[in-house]
Amino acid sequence: MMLSDIVWNDAYARARLVAEEQDIPLVDVLMQPPEDRPPVHWRMEAQASHSDRLGAGEDAMEEQGEIALHLTVRIGRISTPDALTYCKAMSIAFRVELPDMPQWPVGLYYDGQSLYPPDPDTTGNWATMSLMIRYRYQDRTEPPA
Repeated sequence: MMLSDIVWNDAYARARLVAEEQDIPLVDVLMQPPEDRPPVHWRMEAQASHSDRLGAGEDAMEEQGEIALHLTVRIGRISTPDALTYCKAMSIAFRVELPDMPQWPVGLYYDGQSLYPPDPDTTGNWATMSLMIRYRYQDRTEPPA
């Protein structure tokens, strides 16, 4: 098993709440073609993930991976300090339990984070600042019903 629906759904719910508070849409890339996306938006995607049993003969699995949240901006729409403020708010949603956020699902842990600023040498009309959030998810293996 790779990316669990529990991981995706929790991360998406957290990101959506922050994006709504910022009044910046969280775009579902499978539902909205690039030409229809707003000039400032968040995109979420799963990066590489893997899972394995916690030990030989164990019925528990641990999945590890990264969730990427990309603040995508048409050049000239917001400043770098504003983009950093938006990224920090998104980061906090994955570091601490906030009153308006869902509780952490059992077995899900958000670990370290990295922020990748836009490459100043990139040409074109768009820039992306990427927040990478590492996670671990532990669950029991269950045979299909």
